[in-house]
Amino acid sequence: MDGTRRWLLGIAATSALCGAANAAPGAIPNWTGLPAYPNLSRAAMDEVYRTEALGRWCARFTASTTDSLRSVEDWYRKTLSRASETDLAHDERFKIYPTLTGIKLALGIDYVALYRIPNQPTIIELHRCSWNR
Repeated sequence: MDGTRRWLLGIAATSALCGAANAAPGAIPNWTGLPAYPNLSRAAMDEVYRTEALGRWCARFTASTTDSLRSVEDWYRKTLSRASETDLAHDERFKIYPTLTGIKLALGIDYVALYRIPNQPTIIELHRCSWNR
């Protein structure tokens, strides 16, 4: 399966996460070690590491909140003050979604993607990665 198709399936899974009935977000383990936003509506932790386009293996925690994207971005900017920031409009993985807005905060090879699609909750993805295997 190519990277674009995998990414589209990931977005579909994220959309399903936003509408699915999950356990309370606090009951979902976050194995990434990256900070989870404190006001989550839904959350899910991938059961296995997944390979990304660059060949890295990453654990992914995905969550949603009804809080504004700006509030979530501000919280993560403060919490991850040493992270480098990229506008998702300039990130190859997200360019195929013209209505998506958000940022990516990177700490080395680990990163947090924060975004919103119109009329959807704010999505938070925490990625803890390891070098190529």
